[in-house]
This record gives sequence, C-alpha cells and structure tokens, in this order.
Amino acid sequence: MPLFRAIYFALFITNRIRQSNRQAFAYVVHQVATFSLAIGFASILVASMVMFGFQSEINKKMTSFFGHFEITKQVGHAYPYEPPCIHAIQINRLLKNLPTAIEKIEAFAQKPVLIDTKEGIEGLLCKGLDHNTLHQELESYIIAGRLPYLKALTYQNELLISHYMAQKLSIALGDHIIIHTIDPSTRFRKLKVVGIYRTYINDIDASLAFCDIRLIQRLNNWTPEMVDGYEVFIKKNIPIKKMLRDDILHLIDDNLRVVKTDQKYAAFSDWLAIFQKNTIIFMVFILLIACFTMVATAIVQVIERNDMVALFKSLGAHTWQINVIILCNSLYTLCWGMLYGNILGMGLCFLQSHYKLITLEPELYYMQHVPISWVWQTVFLPNLCAFCAISLGLYGAITLFNKNKIIEALE
Repeated sequence: MPLFRAIYFALFITNRIRQSNRQAFAYVVHQVATFSLAIGFASILVASMVMFGFQSEINKKMTSFFGHFEITKQVGHAYPYEPPCIHAIQINRLLKNLPTAIEKIEAFAQKPVLIDTKEGIEGLLCKGLDHNTLHQELESYIIAGRLPYLKALTYQNELLISHYMAQKLSIALGDHIIIHTIDPSTRFRKLKVVGIYRTYINDIDASLAFCDIRLIQRLNNWTPEMVDGYEVFIKKNIPIKKMLRDDILHLIDDNLRVVKTDQKYAAFSDWLAIFQKNTIIFMVFILLIACFTMVATAIVQVIERNDMVALFKSLGAHTWQINVIILCNSLYTLCWGMLYGNILGMGLCFLQSHYKLITLEPELYYMQHVPISWVWQTVFLPNLCAFCAISLGLYGAITLFNKNKIIEALE
C-alpha cells in the first residue's frame, strides 16, 4: 500500500505541474519535444512497415513460384538422366503427418528449351505445372491472359511466358511459337502463348516459362509418375523453421533432399538482409535522437523546478519519489509524442498502401511501388521497444542528474 500511495502522490504532483506549467519555459520545451517525438516515431513506424513489406513481397513472389521447400533427388545429374521417381505414398505420408503445416504439395518437371521467333532464338527453362493441384498463387502475377489449361484429359500445347521475354522476342498474347529441345532427342513443339506474367525479378522473368507437366513428360519420354521433384507449400502463419524441414526429411526416403527456397535463391535473402540491416540502423539512430530529446527535456524540467525539488526533499520525500515525479511528467510528453507519431506514420502508410504515391525502379527493388505490411508486429514491436528503451534511458539520466541537483537545491 505505501508503494501505491507513493505512485498516486507522484501522479498527482505530475498532473498539478502540467496544469500550472502553461506559461513556463519548460512548457514550450515539452511542446517542441512532443513534435520532435511525433516525427521520430512516425519515421520509425514507416521504416518498420516498409521493411516488413519488402520482406513479405519478396518472400511471397519466391514461394509463389517455387514453394517453401523443394524435394529432389540427393545427387546431381546431367542430361540424359534417370529422373527421380518419388512414390505417391511419401507425399501422402507428408500430408497425413503434417496436416496443420502443409497446405499442398505440387509435382514439377522442367526442361531447357529454345524459343525460335523472328526476333531471334532465346533459351528458357520450361517448367511443367502439376495438373492435379490449383495454382492461385501464380494467377496474381498474370498481367494478360491465363494459366495453361490443365484440366483436359491430355496436355495442351499452351505456354505462359514473362512480360520481359514477350517484349524481348516481340511475342503477343495468342501468338504461336516454336520451342526446340535437344534431349533425349531433337524435338520441337508449336505452342500457343495463352498468358503473360510479370514479377520484376529478373532471375524469374528472364528464364522461366510454364506449361503442362504432361508436356514435359512427353518430351522426356517419361511415364506419368516421373517428375523432377516436389514443391511443398506451407500454410500461412506457420513459421518456416529448421524443425519443420527436419520433420519433412524424417518422412521421406534417404535418397531425397529438402531445400528451403530462401537457401536455394540465397541472393534474394542476402539482399533482404542488407536492406533489413540498413533499416534497423536508421531506426536505432532515430531512437537515439528521441532519447536525447527526452533527456534534454527532463533536464530543463529539473532545472526549472529546482525549488520544488528542494521543498519535497526537506519535507521528507525520497529521492526515488522525486525521480518518479519527473519521470512521469516526461513520460506524459513521450506518450503524446508516440500517439501523434503513430497517427502520422499509419496515415502515411495508408496513403502509400492505397494510392501507391511513391514508386520504385523495378530493376533495383523488384517491385513498382514501396510496399507496406499491415501486421501487428510492424506497429506493436517498434512502439514497445522504443518506449522501453527511452523510459530506461530517461530514468537513468534523471537519477544521475538529480544526485547533484538535489544537493545544490538544499544548499
């Protein structure tokens, strides 16, 4: 109970100070500090939401085209080769034992081909889509046309290519193109371009086209159960941890391997890591400025209220009670600054999210507009970390400063 009375006393004095502080110099300092904190917290919030936005968009693109995990044969091989034959019982075993984690498993087969057009010849990796599953994740990147039709009893001579390749070879939607293969024998097929996609990721757009998996199997003289591998898609909100990879490895044969997509395409993970590092450095820098601002505000308050500190001390108040009074007054400013900063930051992010005001160079950033991530971590975590860090720094500075100021005030 004495502790609660002491806290109530500190809050009461803080409230009286703020009511009687309108004409004091410290009031002006608090107003300036509130404005500075609002700008700082808005910057931190925007940086956090943009950072998570980039991570979300890049990861979404990579997993949409390659899944979260890839199951393939252990040893590498060159053409001609015997493709891995992964029995369906293993796939059913994964789905049965990990139903809460795995959303779906797709078979894939891929084959290097040459596209022959009037503009020239270009090499591509043609990837066959599993006709037994849906591919909604790819449809969001199609800018014209559709996916190859996969529901027919036999394969269709249809192709989905990238916007980059369509422009380079002057291919339009509905055109027929000739593809050539050289293994296991020289063959060609006349395919109809039924769709055009765009990801702005050059490693995908410049090298990947999609067709029916049965077309690839036919070109390779494979039976229906022969595939290059399987892509495992994990459900949303399930963390992709090493434990999950180990669980998948435990349920498949020893001659197969499981590779995470972000490990296979490590260049994008490295790019995201550099971007995240720079963003965190920026946020820490803003946080230090905010901390120094609050410390300076508290020091001004202590200097201006020197007589009040001496009076409370002479009446028997403990030093920690005086520190709490000054801290509560400073936290009042901090909370208002955080509130205004959150309103400003989320307002700016809302405008960017809905109206795409700030554009980017797709060749450098893999997207046209600055992405915004609306998840609770992007708002809650920066606010919590900033509040705790500034509060601790503030209390430490007030404690150190008051040791000398109380003695001077009593003298």
